[in-house]
Amino acid sequence: MDVVIKEWTMDDLPDVQKVTLTTWLATYGSFIPESDLRAYFDVHYNLEAMTALVKSGSVDGFIARRGLDPVGYVKTNDNAKEGRFYVTSLYILPEFQGLGVGSRLLAAAESCAVARGKDRVWLGVMVQNAESLRWYEKQGFIFVEEAPFTMGKTTVLHRIGYRLVGRQSEHY
Repeated sequence: MDVVIKEWTMDDLPDVQKVTLTTWLATYGSFIPESDLRAYFDVHYNLEAMTALVKSGSVDGFIARRGLDPVGYVKTNDNAKEGRFYVTSLYILPEFQGLGVGSRLLAAAESCAVARGKDRVWLGVMVQNAESLRWYEKQGFIFVEEAPFTMGKTTVLHRIGYRLVGRQSEHY
């Protein structure tokens, strides 16, 4: 069965939560204690917080489904304060990684950036998440900054980078 990508709705938020926690535990569990992951999740990914993000006007999201089951999602934020368009979350359930779902979700996010008049998409990746860093580099991201990121009581280093989109990205 094919994976379908669609703009998310409020009804999709419980599935977004499920994908988030599942992928965090699988990906970050080796270097961030589960208690810290869950503490961060409880604050930033509870339904009230997620609903506020969706209603904010600066956040867009797309969910990938195989049938009725969620397999991944992407969340973006047009950060007016920084003047940057961020992919703030791109998570694919482990059993669906490597099948092109991430590339399709990234393309959906980039279409939002272009629609908002942006020429690049920014994101941050934890340094310990080497597999994702390599994937983003293969997608054409250039990492130019590092900054700390805290989940619960654990602080990790984030590499922050961008990829050109729209007409700017034609050489990719």
